[in-house]
Amino acid sequence: MNLVGKIFVVLIFVMSVVFMSFAVVIYATHTNWRARATALEEKLKTVEKDLTDATNTRQRLEVELGEELARRADSIGKLKGEIGDLNGQIIRQQEELDASKVKVTNQLDALAKDVEQLDVFQKEVDGLRERLLKSQTEWATLHANYIRKTDEAHSRAIQLAKFRSVGAQLAKDYGDAVAVLKIHDLKPDPALYAGPPKGIRGTVTEVRPNGWVEISIGEDSGILVGHKLDIVRNVGGRSSYIARIKVERTEPDRAAAIIIPETRRGNIQREDRVEYIDTYEFSAN
Repeated sequence: MNLVGKIFVVLIFVMSVVFMSFAVVIYATHTNWRARATALEEKLKTVEKDLTDATNTRQRLEVELGEELARRADSIGKLKGEIGDLNGQIIRQQEELDASKVKVTNQLDALAKDVEQLDVFQKEVDGLRERLLKSQTEWATLHANYIRKTDEAHSRAIQLAKFRSVGAQLAKDYGDAVAVLKIHDLKPDPALYAGPPKGIRGTVTEVRPNGWVEISIGEDSGILVGHKLDIVRNVGGRSSYIARIKVERTEPDRAAAIIIPETRRGNIQREDRVEYIDTYEFSAN
């Protein structure tokens, strides 16, 4: 709220007090005149006091308003001076801006010519770059092919040398194996010397006087020609080794074998147990 508003508020307050006094006076006419006079005197004193305060306040506000207006006028004068200075600066800056625009326009024209020349050079560089990339790609392809072929040649040379070494070793091993087989009068058939299945069990079903026996297990149990089995007999809860036999003929559920003479430790009988003992030294004891 400015100073003028404050003055109006004070004046309105004073007039409100005056009208209230008139209303009190009118109301007092209907009551006791002495009490009315006393009340009016007190109210008049109050009104006079309020009027005096309001007058003093108004005067003070008028003084403050004058001082404020003087300060405002001084500020306005200063602002006008600053505005004048700013206008001068704006005019000078506008002149400098116009000169800069002319200079920039000239520079832009020169730059446009340089850009046109640069476009020509760029096209030439792009053409050279494409040719260079093409040449590099072709060279890289040829180099990769050369390296791959070289690696393949080295790898094949190494494999060939390895194959030759392995072949020579295999030939030597083969010759040694054939020599060993001939020395021991053996046949080159691994199936003839493979052991029978572990845990095989059967019985003697027939004994012939010429050293042949028949057993109750055959091809269905994994028995093959050339397998060697052992004959064992249970006597008094103890196992007694009898002999070792060699299978000569097989059928699905039986086989015919011949006794190996040097392993015989007794006479074979029907119902003797047929099995395979891995450790021959045990069976020979």
